[in-house]
Amino acid sequence: MNTALAALALGLALNSTLMKVAEQEASPAAAQAGAQSIQQLPAPAPASPIGTAGNAVQITNGPVVENVTDTTAEIAWSTNVNAGTTLHYGTDPSHLDLAAGMPWGGFTHRVTLKNLNPNTTYYFRAESSQGQGTGTQAQTGQSSFQTKPAGISSQLK
Repeated sequence: MNTALAALALGLALNSTLMKVAEQEASPAAAQAGAQSIQQLPAPAPASPIGTAGNAVQITNGPVVENVTDTTAEIAWSTNVNAGTTLHYGTDPSHLDLAAGMPWGGFTHRVTLKNLNPNTTYYFRAESSQGQGTGTQAQTGQSSFQTKPAGISSQLK
């Protein structure tokens, strides 16, 4: 007998045994003898849809450019609910083809950009998607910053 037929036969035998046990538990004699019975619980209420405009993710502060050096920069922003963190950026304002982010954001979002070119203008747009409990997304308008000239590693104020 091949394996598939053996498995089918075993499944049928178990099903038959379980049906006999259920029939015995359903009989009045078994109930009087103190046998345990299985109670069927009511079906759970259907889940309500989430992600309405009233609780959509919103960017509440930022983005703010922080700690710019000749090869790095930090961009930070905040949201009203836990949400993802993605920053789209590039040197061409019409092609923000690079992205940086965090696996999961939170309320405060901070992205560190590395390996940037010195003395170069970068354009960026912050995005927070999959707002917790809402499934919504928010993004900022485009902004820019310029890295420091080569060899300057601290932000001048």
